[in-house]
Amino acid sequence: MSSPVIPKEQLSAYQRWELHSFDSPAAAAQPEATARADAEAAEKVKHIHQHAYQAGHADGLREGTQKAAADAQRLLALLAGVRQQSNEINQHLADDLLGLALEVARQMVRQALAVKPELIIPLVQDALAHIAQPVAQATIGLHPDDAGVVREHLGEQLTADGWRIVEDANLARGGCLLRTAATQVDATANERWHRITAALGQNTQWLA
Repeated sequence: MSSPVIPKEQLSAYQRWELHSFDSPAAAAQPEATARADAEAAEKVKHIHQHAYQAGHADGLREGTQKAAADAQRLLALLAGVRQQSNEINQHLADDLLGLALEVARQMVRQALAVKPELIIPLVQDALAHIAQPVAQATIGLHPDDAGVVREHLGEQLTADGWRIVEDANLARGGCLLRTAATQVDATANERWHRITAALGQNTQWLA
């Protein structure tokens, strides 16, 4: 049996509320709560993404800084190695040039003595100046070729001062060796050349 149809104007207030209960405020607020929950969830996801990005950025920055520092250290080591090699090369070149200059000087002195043997005279006079007078048992050792030149220019003076010339073929030309009872002056070419080259950090011999 079907329910009788009641006209709308005859419905009581209760009945009218019951009929409209599907449009209640609670039902209307449900979509708003859902939207708010979705917004909060989206905000949380956004915060999570931001935190992850910041953490990843910080890690990447730290790793990048460490890599840059390591690369800088390797570059500094490389530059130091290049500078060291450059210094060594420059030093070798300087040594070679100095050695060449000394060799040229040695050959020039030898040729000068051959062309102008009287160059031995100032050297002998300088060596004699280092010996106090009077002298006893005084001898001047000279290469035979130099001995003749010294006798010609200084023979009388040396004899008067008590010096005797001793020829020694083992001595190189361009030097002399003075001996007395009290002292010795080595003015040989080998010794003088050794002092010069040693002062320049070299170790070359006059007779090479």
